[in-house]
Amino acid sequence: MAFNPLSSEAEIITLNPVMFQESWERNILEKHLLIKNLILECIIHHTQLHVSETKVFLSNNTKKIGKREVVEILQNTDIQYFNKTQNFPGWLQSQLL
Repeated sequence: MAFNPLSSEAEIITLNPVMFQESWERNILEKHLLIKNLILECIIHHTQLHVSETKVFLSNNTKKIGKREVVEILQNTDIQYFNKTQNFPGWLQSQLL
């Protein structure tokens, strides 16, 4: 299965005060979506700490995460975004070859 290699590479991203503040200031999504903003900010912050690594974000929440502004931020921080789960395994296999 394509997800097996990911299990040994998964990492917990811990929220810190800087991420919280940047999430509030950046306001990627509407203010009432604080948790989603925090998740996105944690991901963005984490990618800045690991510039040389390949980064992927998989979410089928195209209503919120698929917004142009969010996709642009993900692309600008070198995050490969997938909004369809079925597209991810093929891409992952191509990266592992």
